[in-house]
Amino acid sequence: MQIKVVTRDVIITARQKSDIEKKIGRLKKYLKHESPVAVEVHLIDDSGPNKNGVTQSVKIDVTSEHYNIHVEEKRNNIMKAFALALGAVDRQVRDQHKKEIDSTRTGTNRLEKVYGFLGKFRRKK
Repeated sequence: MQIKVVTRDVIITARQKSDIEKKIGRLKKYLKHESPVAVEVHLIDDSGPNKNGVTQSVKIDVTSEHYNIHVEEKRNNIMKAFALALGAVDRQVRDQHKKEIDSTRTGTNRLEKVYGFLGKFRRKK
């Protein structure tokens, strides 16, 4: 898993960066069967004289062969925004992982679903 942290107009400490990488690393248990996984975390500060309200945003992109997840969260505190965005990404990855496990356990695939649907229209003897 490749984790890339990109900042724009935000200064983060080495400890914050390691915490971000550690928390993103928890997704490995759901993505262990995916070979090339790239996670990009964008920390952006949009503050300026014309901006009102929320000024910091976090974008998390998870890209692999079967996943393409994009989450964006805006808050006043960059680490709170990261925590909320990470929660959303975690939910989506867990749901996708659960769907894959359920489909392998039941042995259904797309063709079986189609033929199962068409099987309802068979003539009864």
